[in-house]
Amino acid sequence: MPAKVFVFGSINTDLVVYVARLPVPGETVGGGTYGSYPGGKGANQAVAAARAGAEVELFGCLGDDAFGRERIASLEKTGVSTHGVRMLSDAASGIAQITVDSSGENTIAVAPGANDRFSADGVTIPIARPGEAWVSLFQNEVPQASTESLIRRAEAAGHIVLWNLAPTISRHPDPDALRAVRYLVCNLNELSALAGEQLTAESDTDAVSRSARIPLRWGVGNVVVTLGRKGSLWVSEDGVVPVAACPVQAVDTVGAGDCYCGVFAASLAQGLRVRDALRRASAAAAISTTRRGAQPSMPMRAEIDDFLSRQGQ
Repeated sequence: MPAKVFVFGSINTDLVVYVARLPVPGETVGGGTYGSYPGGKGANQAVAAARAGAEVELFGCLGDDAFGRERIASLEKTGVSTHGVRMLSDAASGIAQITVDSSGENTIAVAPGANDRFSADGVTIPIARPGEAWVSLFQNEVPQASTESLIRRAEAAGHIVLWNLAPTISRHPDPDALRAVRYLVCNLNELSALAGEQLTAESDTDAVSRSARIPLRWGVGNVVVTLGRKGSLWVSEDGVVPVAACPVQAVDTVGAGDCYCGVFAASLAQGLRVRDALRRASAAAAISTTRRGAQPSMPMRAEIDDFLSRQGQ
């Protein structure tokens, strides 16, 4: 049976400037180089899942403009189905302005454009047959009401629901939507906003896991907290499982979190155990940071396998 992943989310074009260091407010930093890449959290995660071996369908909105036509072409080239992508004649395609420093850290400003017009109306979610581990994958770069509506519908259709709470939520999620989520993926900032507790990079495992258990009490099945170079934590009613990061020399961290989510979703759809799926996601995200651009950096399935083999996993 095919490993199917349905992705609902944003599609952007990333306009990236690479500089020695990030500017502070009011400062201009010169000497940079420029690159334009396909992006958007929904599209990034769809490409990551497809390259990891899943059959992927993407649902989103683009403007009927040059950027929009470029994005359709680039998505189809990666094997992502775009039948669920609407082209709007009265909206511009979304863009992100990104600055990346010499260590791979970045700042991002987004003009969502057509992404803000994404609606659950008219979206058909197929019903999973018995034995099919279909995954529906969501993020937060389209209207939250549409996302929550589709989360509830995907769970009712028998899909494994994975919600990446990035960017940070603007309001508390609908309780019914949270109860429909099998895997909630967030970083420390996103978890802090959701749980109402202050977490920092210095927070220890006990503090992070205590905060992660709050969504569990609301009905979320599992919480995965990504910690950058410190790896990630899988928190469930059965306990806390740390997943180590894979050490690499990072040059560009843009899209690494999206790579993690897309490969995690693809691995679950392929029937892997959760811990193995998280290890694959961690390895893929590490690989993605070693090259520039979001979607161009997403590794192929064989590359992930080879990397894990060399890591002794």
